[in-house]
Amino acid sequence: MQNDTSVQRLEDHVLLQESLNLVAPVADQLIAAFYDRLFHDHPELRPMFPAVMAPQHDKLLKAVIALVTHYDHPEQLQPALAAMGRAHARHGVGIDHYAIVGATLIGTLADFAGDAWNDDYAGAWERAYTFAAGSMMAASALAATPMREVPQAA
Repeated sequence: MQNDTSVQRLEDHVLLQESLNLVAPVADQLIAAFYDRLFHDHPELRPMFPAVMAPQHDKLLKAVIALVTHYDHPEQLQPALAAMGRAHARHGVGIDHYAIVGATLIGTLADFAGDAWNDDYAGAWERAYTFAAGSMMAASALAATPMREVPQAA
């Protein structure tokens, strides 16, 4: 028997795939527009990114595709999300940054999908992004927590 969370995740998986298919033909332009929008609205974030953005564009596109592809099996996403969270922590990424990026990503998706975008798509992306960002933040918090020494038996 499936619980409400797994049913919602399966429904969201379908919505994520549908909405990504709407923008797939212009994925490269969408990613470029996302970064343009992010740096226009939040120029203070630009120094957190490399000077040459092409590899970053590829990383984001691959991450979005992986999230959509495997959202119905979150355990498959956890190792990559944890690694990204630790890497983001090394660059000083904090909770406010995740919120800004999420809002910018979903806004850019909505703009590119146009009239086909709806509240169901928005809700699915908000839940998926919250899951991904939460997993990344949890991993970065764990990485920042110093290991406590275990007393040795005498």
